[in-house]
Amino acid sequence: MSSIRSTLRRAGAFAAAAAFAAACAFGAASVRAADQKPIVIGAAVSLTGAYADGGKYTLQGYELWVKQQNAHGGLLGRKLELKTYDDQSDASVGIRLYEKLVNEDHVDLLAGPYGSALTAPTSNVAARYKMVMFCPEDAAPVTFDRGNRYIFQGLPQAVHYVDGVMAMAKARALKTVALVGEDTPFPHAIGSAVPELAKSDGMTVVLTEYYPHNTSDFSALVQKIKAANPDVLLAASFVPDSIALLRQLKQADVAPKMVYEAIGGSDPAFGPAAGKDADGVLSSTAWSADLKTPGNGEFVKSFTAEYGRAPDYHSASSFAGLTVLAEAVKRAGGLDQEKIREQLASMKMETLFGQYSVDPSGKQVGYQAYAQQWQGGRQVIVYPESHAQGKLKFPFASWRGR
Repeated sequence: MSSIRSTLRRAGAFAAAAAFAAACAFGAASVRAADQKPIVIGAAVSLTGAYADGGKYTLQGYELWVKQQNAHGGLLGRKLELKTYDDQSDASVGIRLYEKLVNEDHVDLLAGPYGSALTAPTSNVAARYKMVMFCPEDAAPVTFDRGNRYIFQGLPQAVHYVDGVMAMAKARALKTVALVGEDTPFPHAIGSAVPELAKSDGMTVVLTEYYPHNTSDFSALVQKIKAANPDVLLAASFVPDSIALLRQLKQADVAPKMVYEAIGGSDPAFGPAAGKDADGVLSSTAWSADLKTPGNGEFVKSFTAEYGRAPDYHSASSFAGLTVLAEAVKRAGGLDQEKIREQLASMKMETLFGQYSVDPSGKQVGYQAYAQQWQGGRQVIVYPESHAQGKLKFPFASWRGR
């Protein structure tokens, strides 16, 4: 009996020791996990200057994604940290800030700024240091035509932004088009599609005019538009100039049959700022709160709860962009930039915008653009018909009839 008791004592002691060792190992692992440095995502976005409206929305999309991801355990078992700066809507400032993010802050991942005008120059920093930069706010193909292997587009290509308005103009037998816009990459990318589309649709471009960045007085441009007397006005303009241009069109009593303000018109701030004058203005968007894409409803609900207003497509784009970047990191199994780059170049996945997919240059080929119109203080998708939330109000009402 004594030998049995001795054996049992030894077995019990062994089991206790094994349990203690396992507990210690688990505890040590937990401590190691807790002690791990966070994965840092760096970005410079416009919080002041001409692009501040769009930059604010971009930052909010980034912030919400990081907050939600951390609530679900972070990435690769590590917490996430978002390191951001204000690029002041200035490309030279943006370049310095991305250099700072890489060389002083030693961030693990790079996310792009707001807009093509800032993404194009700052993405050179990513190429220089062979770091991936996901670019959720650059729709200009030219940015991705320079052989930079480390950048990837998170919006539909801008050359498709006018497809909807031109198709609707053709269907209504409109014949003349005036094209104006800011003299920066994104507006040029939008405008580059117009001559060929107009020709194929039996239309004539009667005015092409690009104005300097930070222009505020559009009176001379409006007089040129008035003299050209176009059926369709295509304005590739950002928020401040979109509102100013619309007001000066009203002052000069210029009301083409279709008025399209590509960028500024899509901003949620445009309608409240322009009031009833916004009614009938068309714009482009890459996303809608009503799209039945994976996670879209949850995103809209959580964004509205977080910020007290509905998101716009810039917020959705930056949120979706980090979703794609995180998936590439997971598939790469770590933070090796070359492995992440390979995943972003080849993978396909469903996002708030539809299917993410890029061509060999990093340009987006999976997402599509929609035409929307301000109607009664809200934005309504009117093209394509498969996604339409309402019918196009045509023609653009005369100023005296408002």
